[in-house]
Amino acid sequence: MTRVALLAAVLALSATALADDDPIAVEGEIIEVHGTAPRTTPPQPQHYNSLETPPYSDHAILSDAWTRAWLVLELDETGTVARVKFLKKPGYDLEKIALAQVFGQKFSPALDADGKPMRTRIVWKLEWPSAWWLNMWGNPRNTVPMTGWPPHRADASVPCRGTAPLSLGSMHPVYKDCSQPDLSKVDQVAWIYPPAQKS
Repeated sequence: MTRVALLAAVLALSATALADDDPIAVEGEIIEVHGTAPRTTPPQPQHYNSLETPPYSDHAILSDAWTRAWLVLELDETGTVARVKFLKKPGYDLEKIALAQVFGQKFSPALDADGKPMRTRIVWKLEWPSAWWLNMWGNPRNTVPMTGWPPHRADASVPCRGTAPLSLGSMHPVYKDCSQPDLSKVDQVAWIYPPAQKS
């Protein structure tokens, strides 16, 4: 499950507790914490297929763009997406489509060490492969093709933007967006709420 790698970037689910080298005594008592925080269970997407692509905008199709969106999703205790932040916008008039996709996604709730549902945040990726590249495989535009044996995603062989020489002789040079989320922006970006909810 490719999104599981993204869910590894779950924010505030498992933290390591470290003791200070120079603990401060309070009223004659010193407390040292060693080890890791209690195990928690991360949320899992429901009805999710890692080979499905989101809908395309006309601008993305006509630009033959290969792009990604990176978002932080805040999930409530029921696994519902309560609010989101863009760490990277996809461009090409795809922002509204991205928001519709994430607000429509449902997750199993994250569980604390006692098995109780808890609020959490995860990093989530949406990707739009080049429309021309998908058409070349003869697949529907909403599905990334599989190839080879053992079967693997056909986009594994597509070079990342900026890592290969330009194909100036090609009408459709295909380079995928291999960008990674910039977590340093988390506190600088405003939350976006579902259309019916403002806070």
